[in-house]
Amino acid sequence: MSKSPVKNRCAAPFGYMIEMGQLIVHPGEGEIVRHIFADYLVGASLKSIADDLMARKVEYLPGESSWNKSRVKRILEDVRYVPVLINEAAFEAVQRQKNERNDRKTIQPEQHISQVTVPVACAACGAAMTRTHHTRRKIAEAWDCPCGVRVWLADQDLLAGITEILNRLIADPALIIEPPNEPDETQQLEIRRLHNEVGRQMEGSGFDREAVQQDIFTLTAVKFTALPSGPATTYLLRAAFEKSTPLVAFSRELLEATANQVLLGDSSLFIKLKNQQIIGREDGHGSDPGENRADDPGQA
Repeated sequence: MSKSPVKNRCAAPFGYMIEMGQLIVHPGEGEIVRHIFADYLVGASLKSIADDLMARKVEYLPGESSWNKSRVKRILEDVRYVPVLINEAAFEAVQRQKNERNDRKTIQPEQHISQVTVPVACAACGAAMTRTHHTRRKIAEAWDCPCGVRVWLADQDLLAGITEILNRLIADPALIIEPPNEPDETQQLEIRRLHNEVGRQMEGSGFDREAVQQDIFTLTAVKFTALPSGPATTYLLRAAFEKSTPLVAFSRELLEATANQVLLGDSSLFIKLKNQQIIGREDGHGSDPGENRADDPGQA
């Protein structure tokens, strides 16, 4: 490999060079920078990238090709490559991936956010939420809902909050009660609509029997879905918590065995048990989780 053009490394970062007083892209090093970012995004480690550059005798300084993890890391974190060599989206993607890899190193595997395997849903509308990561904020993690709600909540605080609720139920399984047999508003509207549709179609003598039969089947299915889980489910939930010892760390197994969802609201956290009961950290048997707001307490 031919050597890089001689340049003042103190004046220009790797990937650039000074020409007639202007900072411009170095033809060879610029491509190396792009490859470093691309390799990292597809899963290469800092060490494997450094080892590859050393094997190819890529010079970091004139006559110096002793790459290491720290040098590769500095390149991945250098905002001066945006947007000339690396577009902003790729740069942000690398920062997110780097932080997630660091999380996996510093947090025990059983304490990583990936252990929350039940759906995380919006307490305001019930829709599934998506976790996003924002590297330039004090609280980097947020949960976004299609309805526009954003809840800022650090991963460790989410795990700690769920653990607190589980421990609350371990301490007092009697908090688990059979919820009233009331279909939610959406189910009530659908049941009413199907009732009306069946009645409308059966008016007169020339109705379509197959269509009416299909609507009756659908109505039956909706009513079945609206039925409560039954006392047996509540009994099994109580038994699961009665035989559990207080948790010193988050338990994926206990959450999976007892809960259908984690619900996030504005400064609130709930779990929905398998009997459809909603339990929070403070309210006795669970209630309306309240409305979320897209406030941004994570702004640095």
